[in-house]
Amino acid sequence: MIDDRTPVRAKDDRLPYAEMFAEAEPGRRGEILAAALGVFCERGYSSGSMREIAQRVGVSEPALYRHFPGKEAIFVALMRVAGERARDEGSTLIAKLRPETLRSQLVLTFANRRRAMRFYGPLLRTVLTTASQDPKFLAEYRFGVIDPLRSRLTDKAAELDDAFGIPDADATRDARVRAVLALVVGYLLSSLVLGDEPEEVIADAVLRVMGWESAAGRSADDA
Repeated sequence: MIDDRTPVRAKDDRLPYAEMFAEAEPGRRGEILAAALGVFCERGYSSGSMREIAQRVGVSEPALYRHFPGKEAIFVALMRVAGERARDEGSTLIAKLRPETLRSQLVLTFANRRRAMRFYGPLLRTVLTTASQDPKFLAEYRFGVIDPLRSRLTDKAAELDDAFGIPDADATRDARVRAVLALVVGYLLSSLVLGDEPEEVIADAVLRVMGWESAAGRSADDA
């Protein structure tokens, strides 16, 4: 009989998420998170069960409770692991933005969005769908991902506003940053239905919203 001590690989560890969870939560906990995400992506959080997660990991259902007190704790843990990775990647991209190469950096970032959506797409759909129906999960997602990224983007916007000489920048910055976040997320999600826009179109839309149109000229000069 397979028990919690048996070194079994989760069925879902072929997914790219398995490596991410294994790095953050070595051993059985990482396998459980990878398996749980597979169940939640396929069946939804409400319909997914501890029994199904256990079957995918290859352990008994009681064995899961040695690592997590329940399904809610598993979902919070996978949100935190995935959220930390998304937050760190986003923070690194934001920190590298420079006024003299801003447009070209944005174009390159959006050119990589297909890779990001292949990796994060199923995870985002699962997390956002579940969080929108549960205030606890929504608060966790905002605290762990959205608020830190928004704060870093706002700080970077202040730096770029100063470089581009934006009038009344302090008074409008929060609204502009929120508009950019909505624009980028909207492009990513709508591309699944309407198809992709060229990277340059998205980059120029961001520059217009933020009032940084002169960045286009700077990038062209540098090229």
